[in-house]
Formats: sequence, C-alpha cells, structure tokens
Amino acid sequence: MTRKHLLTLLLLMTLSVGLAFGQVYFNYMGMESINKQSARSLAVGSNALALEQNPVAGFNNPATLFSTTDAFKIYANLNTQSFIERRAFPVQDSFGDFLAENDYVSNRFQGFEGDLAMYYSQKGFSLSAGWFTLNNLNYQYREEIRSDLGSGAYSRDPLAGLHLIDFSGYNHGLNIALAHDIGNRFAIGYAYTRYFTSGISEGFGVIPILNDPKLSSKDTTFFAVQPTHGNGSNINLGLTAKVTERLTLGLSSMISGHYSLENTKMTVNIDSTLLLPAYSVSADSSYDLKMNRPNTYSLSVRYIPANELKTVLFAQFDLINWKSYGIAYFDAADSLVLEHSPKFSPSWAFRAGVEHQFFTGVPLRFGFAYEENPMSKEMNRMTINLGSGWSNDHVTLDFGLGIYQNMYYYNDLFPVEGEVRASRDKVKEQGLRGNLSLSYSF
Repeated sequence: MTRKHLLTLLLLMTLSVGLAFGQVYFNYMGMESINKQSARSLAVGSNALALEQNPVAGFNNPATLFSTTDAFKIYANLNTQSFIERRAFPVQDSFGDFLAENDYVSNRFQGFEGDLAMYYSQKGFSLSAGWFTLNNLNYQYREEIRSDLGSGAYSRDPLAGLHLIDFSGYNHGLNIALAHDIGNRFAIGYAYTRYFTSGISEGFGVIPILNDPKLSSKDTTFFAVQPTHGNGSNINLGLTAKVTERLTLGLSSMISGHYSLENTKMTVNIDSTLLLPAYSVSADSSYDLKMNRPNTYSLSVRYIPANELKTVLFAQFDLINWKSYGIAYFDAADSLVLEHSPKFSPSWAFRAGVEHQFFTGVPLRFGFAYEENPMSKEMNRMTINLGSGWSNDHVTLDFGLGIYQNMYYYNDLFPVEGEVRASRDKVKEQGLRGNLSLSYSF
C-alpha cells in the first residue's frame, strides 16, 4: 500500500468516527470541563503547545497564538463523535452460573459539528476570532421493556413500554483572543468566550404500552421540554516561555464563569446510596438553572530533540478545581428552590505525545491522556490518540483521532417497585472522537 493510499484510508476512518464525552450520562449536568482541541493537538494527547497560530488556542493557552511573522489565515474544523453505552446486571442461568455480561440496554449516538475562525498576526501581536461548537449535549437512553403473553401466544416478547431519557442541544462559543510578546522569550495571551445554546431539549420518564409490572410506572410520565436558552462566559489566560531553542514552557488558566439555562424541568441531586449525582424530573414546575463551573490550570512542555528528522515531544499537566462546581435552581419569583454543591475534590489530568516527521515532510503523531474523574476513581479515563497531516505553502490539513473505553457501576435509572437487585448495574462506555482541521494562509 502506498503512503498516499494509506493516508487516504486513515482520513476516511477518521471522518467515519468521533469521540464522546466520558460518562455521557452526566454531561448535561456540566460534569465535563471544556477541552476544545484542533486535529493536531488532539493527536498528541490534547496539548496546548501544539496549537501554534491556531484559533483553538483561545480555549487553552492563548499565548501560543503569538507569531513574529505576518500572517492571515482562515481556519475550519470538522468534529465527529460517537459513543456506545451499555448497561448490564448479573443474572443466574438454569445451571446456576452468573452471567456478568447480560446487557439490557445498548445506546449509541453519532454527531457532527463544525468551527470557523480567522487568525491575524502583524508587528508584535496576534489575534483570532471564531465561532465554535463546545459541547454536544445529545444523550438518548432507550430501554425497551418486553412483556410475556403466556403460553399459547404467538407474539414473541411484545413491547410493554419504554423507559426514556432524551437530552439534546449544543453549547456554542464566540471566542476572541489576543497575544503579544514580552521581550524576546516570553509571550502572553488573553481570550474571552461567550456561550450560546441551540436546539436544547430534555425529557425523562416512562411511556407504557401494556400494563406490565416490569415498568417503573403504569402511567405516562415522559414529557418533552424545550428550555428557552442558555448562556455563559469564559476567560482564558496564558503565558509561554522559550527557555532554550529546543525547550518551551507554557502556563495557562481557564477562569470559568456562571452558566445559566432557563425553563428546565431537570434537577440534579446526590444519590445517597451511590454518593454520585442523579437526575430528578419535575413535571409541574420549571426552573432557571445557574451553574458555577470549575477553573482549570495547566502546565505544558514542548521539547525538540536534536534529530536528523524533526521530532517534537509534548507533555501537559492539568488541575481542575471541582470544589467551585455547583448548581442552583430558582423559581419564577427568582427564589432559590434547590442547590447542588457536592464539594468534589480537585482532579488532575496528564497528557503526553510525540510528533515525528518523515523525509517527505508528512508527520505521524501519537499521544495519550489519563484523566482523573472528580466523582469516582473508577470513572478515571485513559484516551489513546493518533493522527497525521499534510501541508504546502498555503494549505494545511490535519486529522486526529482519540479512543477510550471505561466502566463504572450505577443504580438502575428506572427502578421497579418491589424489585431487589443483588448489585448495581455495570455501565460500559466506548467513545471515539475525530477532528479534521483545514487552514488556508493568504
């Protein structure tokens, strides 16, 4: 297989898959911090110093935007994502053995979203502006409850009803960033992001078809709601230091403000048996949500060894202050109705990657990221990354891929009265993320 055909195959594979957020069930409650990446930075483990002259740096370390050369670029990014979530509980077969992999729910979601931005650099300063998709909130849980018509019936496993959870919508961001130098070795950057929502909807409940005791409710309790709109903001600050010609350090912080959502019926509280967050639904009341999101602090390293072929090594350590995370719900009179402040401990993430260029100039990138989860250690996540790219005098095309798989335990989302389970459900997730980045330099 020629290198041209190999790159074409890898590109098609990348466009056919994408990444989901870890523990997707919790994404709607804000338990995933924003980690916006380009295709190149994703491929090396999501490192901020792999975002030179890239508008996505405004969500990471905006100081990496700075360049000493004049430039004007248009940037576009296609993000694809997919996840599979399976839930199982142990059952006993006729021989008395336990079957630990008895899946009773399997949900899958795929989605596409894009970004468009510009970059400009001249006379000691660089700036960027763009419209980005930051969070894909789509999550569909569909549990089919099957009935038994008894002996002599010829309808096999008729559908008795559905247990449903349906979240959808996107958080978009308008990002503006500025970077400039301080002396010969330092650069500093500032960025501001304003959030906007689109297509937000939510639903949680039961749709009975037959009268069956395996349903968690005999009556229809599923009501779809469309919250009016949400908004919020972020401030990103960054500093880069060129220690030597081969070693560069970066410091950055994401100062997260409040996020608000109007007319929601979903509330979040702590499940006392799990000590984990859980959803509740209010069919008769709507609330305005105000969320205080966690701040993130990062230290990045980039090192270029003295190789005949160019090789770049990346590493980054993130600290996320989940102690500041909290959600408050207010009624129509703006009175506090419910507050969710779990006081999670800060979590950390370590990322590393390598970029190696062949004689042809085509790069090959590998990386990984290990992320601690603030809710439970068993939810910690390892992501494996890879990617490549191509460029000429004006066009740069990069693609990156990330894949993860993890497992944790959680209670049945729709418990049935009188049913006793010996253990919690086993939740297994597989997620993929693909980024395709294209830039044109004038």
